Amino acid sequence: MKVLHVLCDLSSGGAERLVLELCRRRAPDIEVAVATVGGLGALEPLFREAGVPVLRGGRPRRHLGLRALARLTDAMRDVDVVHTHLFAGDTWGRLGALLAGAPRLGGRRPRVVTTEHNVNRDETWQRHVKRALAPASDAIVCVSEAAAAYTRDVEGISAPLRVVPNGVDLSRFGPHAGGDGTRVLAIGRRVPQKGFDVLLKALPEGLHLDIVGEGPWRVEHPRVRYLGRREDVPGLLARADILAVPSRWEGFGLAAAEGLAAGVAVVAADVDGLREVVGGAGVLVPPEDPGALRAALIRLSASPSLRAALGASGRARARERFDILETVRRYEALYRQLAAGCSDNEDVNGEGRFPP
Repeated sequence: MKVLHVLCDLSSGGAERLVLELCRRRAPDIEVAVATVGGLGALEPLFREAGVPVLRGGRPRRHLGLRALARLTDAMRDVDVVHTHLFAGDTWGRLGALLAGAPRLGGRRPRVVTTEHNVNRDETWQRHVKRALAPASDAIVCVSEAAAAYTRDVEGISAPLRVVPNGVDLSRFGPHAGGDGTRVLAIGRRVPQKGFDVLLKALPEGLHLDIVGEGPWRVEHPRVRYLGRREDVPGLLARADILAVPSRWEGFGLAAAEGLAAGVAVVAADVDGLREVVGGAGVLVPPEDPGALRAALIRLSASPSLRAALGASGRARARERFDILETVRRYEALYRQLAAGCSDNEDVNGEGRFPP
């Protein structure tokens, strides 16, 4: 079976990392490739190291996107399943699949899986495009119940939705060491969604903050270090005392799941998928509330026993809910179901669906 993943690029976000894990851990009888609508990105070498062919579609803003679309369509002609991710990948991937199966072109339309990775609160006109193209997907997967509810209620997608939570590689996260309670870590793109400006306002005296990730937002502060993109996140988590996830919205919150797996105390904004990921294994605070976040950081910093208890609860929750092996198993079961000609409405594998 041949599966083609379509993304905007290969940057180091949660969606791109999920695709990398799906490719790395593919079953022996599944052949995978990745196509980007735009450019490449920081994860390209990791895909190539995993033996995954990478096709760059070309930037759609040039030539009205026809070259990118033509390349994607051509790449889909002998593919069984096209798996699309994020707005650009979803849009161009679904259009390419439709064209690949056009009778005039003598093609066979691949089955299409679309994953909704976020709650997309900053989107406007994009919702109309997503509604129009939803029928081109044979299955729509959401990374959390919160993302599914948003997709249905706000974006107006009436098709059945199934939920497959993202996963993390539990084997990468060893014993948590921590320190004296003064080291706070934050992970994510430096963009408004992630709420790092709120975290900076909340940072108590005596605590130091490391921010992992790239992006335009940056405010110099004597107790803040900007570490950029890092591949040693498990080690950074092992040495951190607190992981702060102050996002304004999240479809899932991969950083929070990694924090739980690492056994570090997690404090997160009480929003969308973060609420679902963290549950009772961390501290939830109102979003965009520096005072509440500051109080939580002070409380965690002052209590080694609380940090240890949350760390143990987090590890147990991650083992139970967020093992990447289970995520891969569920996606591959879906690929096989669709490639065999079964509708996603036929619950042949016992996988749950979020009703329309």
